[in-house]
Amino acid sequence: MRKNKLFSILIVVTILAMALTSCNLLNMFGENQAEDFSQIETMAAATISAMITQSAYETLVAQLTQVVAPTVTPLATSTLIPTSTPIATFTPMPPPVTPVPPTATPVPIPCNGATYLADVTIPDWSTLNAGESFVKTWQVKNVGTCNWTTDYKIFFSSGTQMDAPSAVAFPKTVKPGETVNLSVSMVAPSNTGNFTGSWMLKSGDGKVFGVGSTFDVPLTVNIKVDKLPAPKDPDTVYDFVKNYCSASWRTNGGDIGCPSGKIDTSKGSITRSYTPVIAGGYKDDEGGLFTVPAKGGDGFIMGTFPKITIKNGDRFRALLVCGDGAKNCSVTYELQYTEVGGSSGGTLGSWDVTYSDSERVDVDLSSLKGKTIQLILKVISKGDSTDDVAIWMAPRVTNP
Repeated sequence: MRKNKLFSILIVVTILAMALTSCNLLNMFGENQAEDFSQIETMAAATISAMITQSAYETLVAQLTQVVAPTVTPLATSTLIPTSTPIATFTPMPPPVTPVPPTATPVPIPCNGATYLADVTIPDWSTLNAGESFVKTWQVKNVGTCNWTTDYKIFFSSGTQMDAPSAVAFPKTVKPGETVNLSVSMVAPSNTGNFTGSWMLKSGDGKVFGVGSTFDVPLTVNIKVDKLPAPKDPDTVYDFVKNYCSASWRTNGGDIGCPSGKIDTSKGSITRSYTPVIAGGYKDDEGGLFTVPAKGGDGFIMGTFPKITIKNGDRFRALLVCGDGAKNCSVTYELQYTEVGGSSGGTLGSWDVTYSDSERVDVDLSSLKGKTIQLILKVISKGDSTDDVAIWMAPRVTNP
């Protein structure tokens, strides 16, 4: 629409301009020169008209220019960008200082120091039978500065000694940096369970040491006893050694627990061994009960066992003997019984034993056949309980 209007205006302006131009040319070449004033007036008027026309033309051009020119949409007033917070001036950090480790103070090497290397025999928690003999061997290295001579010893420190000697000498001289095998003969305890013994080392002048970083850790023997050995007599009906803690034990001082922690000639004790050492130093291979009376002129110890029913041909057998080293041993052994639910009871046998002799007993129980009884093992002191370590070797009811 705007383009058509503009074109029409341009045609009109062009026609007017051509008309004005033709009028001026006629006046310039006319014959009537007398009418100068009229011509001057006419020319003035034409000039004014032309000026007006020119002015109109310029106005029209300006309008056309405005129409043709693209409408420019003014830019929206931009939102001022907030002044940014100035960035803090970066202050360069000094280069990191590499810490210098302190100079280690050398640890002085002691005269006596050992390192554990291996269990040569009986690794930790080996399973053994009660009363089984074994040799425990440790391999250790001399990491001290002194020679280990044969005056050095490995000695029992704590735990369960397991019938081992208190100390054993080193088998040879061991120089710094050398190794040695240290062996100790032991016997598994007579009870089932887990057992540990600790052993330390000692120099010839009595300085105690061990293994570990500070050379104060003991060597250890750790075993598990899981079963008891069978009696040697294949006809055994009832084994008193195996069932010794099934009995109720008491002394003249009162009831005692079973087993006792050790042989006690003062308060009395009951212990068991499957490798007992009897008078004269002989080590037996059958189980034995160590029955020790309490101190006192009327000292005794007795154990009442669970009930059993006697059959025809049943017999009680045992070897009665004092313990090794108990040279003042002098006791009376008694085998007693009491009928369960009945009125009978009494002593089935009595035997006097000293350190220099022993007694092998064999009692026929056939007179009690069909009866349910409790058998009682009793040891009586003869005025002085010192060394009264009385052993019942392989006590049993048998039916051969």
